[in-house]
Amino acid sequence: MSSSTSATAPSSSTKNTGAAGTIGATSDAAPGMEQALQKFKSGVGSFQGLIDDLVASIEKEREDLKKAREAVERDRKQFEEECQRVQHVLSDSEQVTLNVGGFKFTTTVTTLRNAPSPSLFNAMFSGRHKLKPDDAGCIFIDRDGRHFADILNYLRDGQLNYPPDGEDFKYLLELRAEAEYYNLCGLVALIDRYPYNMTRVQRAAALNVEDSWMYEDGQDEVVFTVDRQCQLLGVGMCGTEGGLTIELDVYEVDPDDFSNEICTLQTAAQSFTKADGQLLKMFLPSPAMLHPGKYYMLSALIKGTESYCCEECLETVIAGGVKVQFHCWESPNGTNEQRGQFPELYVRVL
Repeated sequence: MSSSTSATAPSSSTKNTGAAGTIGATSDAAPGMEQALQKFKSGVGSFQGLIDDLVASIEKEREDLKKAREAVERDRKQFEEECQRVQHVLSDSEQVTLNVGGFKFTTTVTTLRNAPSPSLFNAMFSGRHKLKPDDAGCIFIDRDGRHFADILNYLRDGQLNYPPDGEDFKYLLELRAEAEYYNLCGLVALIDRYPYNMTRVQRAAALNVEDSWMYEDGQDEVVFTVDRQCQLLGVGMCGTEGGLTIELDVYEVDPDDFSNEICTLQTAAQSFTKADGQLLKMFLPSPAMLHPGKYYMLSALIKGTESYCCEECLETVIAGGVKVQFHCWESPNGTNEQRGQFPELYVRVL
């Protein structure tokens, strides 16, 4: 009986051990909870920062939209105002009288707007500018009226009513200044076809009219360079006892291989007879721009009767402030830097 009682009674040492184990487990769990709590607080802080950034972004976008709406509203008002002005523009068929430097001209809005932008007249009658006629009903333009008849005729038919062989270059230059003022680019181009301020580049020391130059092996060609910017207006060719036709091409060529054409600058074709004289002047449809450092070739396919030829040609010619250098090149029909065709070049130094 005494042994049974002793076996079932719990010992005090066992109870103490269990309590100590529970307290130790609680102490171990406390740091983990603290770390979790810190992480939670940190996450909440990061989330709050994201929320703040999002709110700031929305506010900025709202402000941008507000500015955009204001800009659209300004554009709408400007458009409405321009529409109102356009409604007051003269109709295309309505007559208008211009007072140009004291000279009066009557025409229509259609005529004045014939030239494309950036024509000054297109801008004047677009509705964007308020035109104020004088007491006589004229719109005043403070320019030289002596040239305006040619300006108006160009606007009517797109042509320059000036003789092809006209030599009043002073008037042409004055007219060109007016065309530039009115931004009539087409008229400026037509005026530039005339040989005003022309310089003759004479490379031939003599023109041989005793011997004949035959055309049976292809093109006659010369290669040349210039030392300053200028325009090529045309060329002089050797005359004939009969008649001939010249097909002329102006090329930019490769400096290392003259047979390699980089681009075509101009082409022209013209027929001549004995009546045109010993020197045939052939002008291009419009000037070809020449630049220093580039190489150019004149190539002429000539068909018809035999012609004269130029002899003792200069390889370097200085005229009008520009130096023209002719380079060594033997063309299919025999013209080179020393003889053959092209006794003269006609340039305009810029």
